[in-house]
Amino acid sequence: MRRIANQSVQAKTGERGSALLTVLFISTLLLAAGGALILVTGTASRTAIDATSEMQAYYAAEAGLEASLNVLRGNVAPNATMPNGTKINFRNAVTAASSNLPTDTSGTFRLSGWVNYNYTPAGAPNPDRVTLTAGYTPTTGLAYNVTVIDPDNIPIANGPPNRLQLRVIGYGPKGAMKRLELIIRRSAFEYNPPCVICLRSSDDGTPLSFDSGSSAAKEYSGVDRAGVLDLPAFGATVASDTAIEIASANKNTVTNPIATTISMSSLPPFLQDADEARAFLADQKANAIQQGRYFTSFDGMSGSDATPAFTFVDGDCDLDGGAGLLIVTGKLEMKGNPSFTGLIFVLGDGNVERDGGGNGNIYGAIAVARFNKNGSGGFLAPTFLTNGGGNSGVQNDSEARKKAENLTGPRVLGIHEY
Repeated sequence: MRRIANQSVQAKTGERGSALLTVLFISTLLLAAGGALILVTGTASRTAIDATSEMQAYYAAEAGLEASLNVLRGNVAPNATMPNGTKINFRNAVTAASSNLPTDTSGTFRLSGWVNYNYTPAGAPNPDRVTLTAGYTPTTGLAYNVTVIDPDNIPIANGPPNRLQLRVIGYGPKGAMKRLELIIRRSAFEYNPPCVICLRSSDDGTPLSFDSGSSAAKEYSGVDRAGVLDLPAFGATVASDTAIEIASANKNTVTNPIATTISMSSLPPFLQDADEARAFLADQKANAIQQGRYFTSFDGMSGSDATPAFTFVDGDCDLDGGAGLLIVTGKLEMKGNPSFTGLIFVLGDGNVERDGGGNGNIYGAIAVARFNKNGSGGFLAPTFLTNGGGNSGVQNDSEARKKAENLTGPRVLGIHEY
């Protein structure tokens, strides 16, 4: 019995310290797991903070784009130190004297005469030392700077650029930066007419109704009043309608040149396809509502030479004259031959009637198309009638057309990070 007891004591003596090792091993595992948890939590917190800074920089860049668009839309007054009478347009936006402050030596066009820049950090996150918008602090602030570019390099002699490229860098806390770029077009649409008075022929072959008037004093001229590009006075999209126009124009009516048969490829999309025409009307209706220039009927002056206007008439219009862009979905009546400078689109009912004597002149261009504006189907035969005496005229004017297009306001074509 004594031998067995001694052997048991010896066995237990050999197991001394195993509990301590087990505890140490488990403690090491727990410490490792806890350390990993702390590391992951800390990394996640830093990532969340950095992601917030990046998002804030992105918002700052978006704010810069919105501010630039607001300037280009003419909704912002220039800085008080800018020359008297300074106005913004697409040409002036890429001209140093009208885009930047007199004290701005940056060498780029950045609208500093219109946007409030007043902070220049010493280094990162702005290694180029470009002045930022007001109120920026590197640890908590938001700011942006803007660069305006003419991507097509349009010569000054050729007028304002058709497009501008805006590059905006947004700055957030902790050195965060985001770069956004967009292309903006000068007007919501472009209309390069192949003739002064263009009538979209019917799809089913029904002839148009056309009378240019019998008075020898009436004149329809394709000679460009602005001296850029002469056009035929009349046009239609099928040869038989063009023949009707020429026959009517020869009734003691002066034309220079007379008429042309318009190819579909030379027309804008809204005169090529009736669905495109309906979409164009819907787009311009929304634009007019936004500008407060939407009417269900209209009687009177639509703008003036001093203050041209965009007018959308979703119904009949009795025009007394004016200037700008006029879109009529019903019948357009011009009694007494009023004067108008700009673009006239009669899209929908496609019916124009000029009545009575008078000496009013229309400078610009007219487009007429008939289709079901609220349904489906293709183009129908339009109507353009001139009655009565007088010595009124219609003449091509490319400058008036461009001014009319600009009334729709700039349109963003695309935006991305760069």
